[in-house]
Formats: sequence, structure tokens, C-alpha cells
Amino acid sequence: MADVLDINPSYVEWCVYQCDGRHFIISDEVIEQIKTVYPDFKISSDFEYACEQRQADFDDEIYDEVEIGARDYIYSNQDTFGRYAGSYAQDEMGYSDDDIDTIFDGDPSAYWNID
Repeated sequence: MADVLDINPSYVEWCVYQCDGRHFIISDEVIEQIKTVYPDFKISSDFEYACEQRQADFDDEIYDEVEIGARDYIYSNQDTFGRYAGSYAQDEMGYSDDDIDTIFDGDPSAYWNID
């Protein structure tokens, strides 16, 4: 950031107003540092607001990506409860078919050996 402000400070303004939060963000801490180190660089309220909006856009996008990823994982990794239906391990203890295959080597009556 310092190099850009030294060479072409108008580029920083252009980025703030033209780029979205995925491509350009200036944090509150950096704005405060710019005010201190580059007092000639004018930071208007519009500039600060645009920086806040870029951060909010970025935060929303990251949240959406995490939410979609979690939803996709849940839907693609649904446990099944059919092969061992009626067994105590599945009906009472809640173990899925995969759990019973993995933990109990496919023997739902081996649930008693879990510590």
C-alpha cells in the first residue's frame, strides 16, 4: 500500500470506488495508518464509507461461500439408516449404516463393546 501511495495515490481511490470487496479491501487499521503516514492523502467520508462497503461485501461473500460449502457437505454426506434398521445400535443408539460398518465391522450387535 505504501508503494502505491508513494507512486500513484489516485490508484488507491480508483480501486476503492471501482473494485468490489473480493478484489480490494482497505481495513480500518490501514485507513488510520494512511491518515498518520500520508496526511496529504485526503480521506473523505465517502472514501471511508466505500471502504466499509467493500469489507461488508467481502464478509457477506465469505459467509455465503462457507454456508454453501457446509450445506453441500451435509447434502452430499447424508448418513443412511436402512441396512441395520431394527437393530438396537441403529434405532436406539443412533448409529448410521456407515457407523455400524466402520465401528462394529458390520455387526450391529457389537454395540455393547463401545467404551
